[in-house]
Amino acid sequence: MDCPSCNVEMADLEGEDLTLRKCGECGGLWIDVADLNRVLLHNNLPGLESQGGKVDAEALTGQCPECQVDLVRVDGGDRQHPLHYDTCESCGGIFLESEFQDATDVKVAVEEIIAFFRHFSSKKKLAAL
Repeated sequence: MDCPSCNVEMADLEGEDLTLRKCGECGGLWIDVADLNRVLLHNNLPGLESQGGKVDAEALTGQCPECQVDLVRVDGGDRQHPLHYDTCESCGGIFLESEFQDATDVKVAVEEIIAFFRHFSSKKKLAAL
């Protein structure tokens, strides 16, 4: 499977009943939407569909490494810490760009994904207060 960002073959990070793929070039991570929702829910975070965010129709994001359709960029976070992820509207896979250089195994990658989505949904939480 090639990285949607830089077209380098991604390496599997396996463990904890998950398979993540990481790009050795840019540090991006690919995770299946079902695995992502399981990670989020097991860590007391809302599922992806409840995370909020806004589609950026102008972003050039690459193609899904699973089904070769264009990815869609979703923006979130707050003004001081804007964040985004790319998603496939066909298979639901998620690509998180360049945030994860330290993720050398699944456990570290999962911790970084959890931190990413805690910050990603913070704007929505603040708006609700």
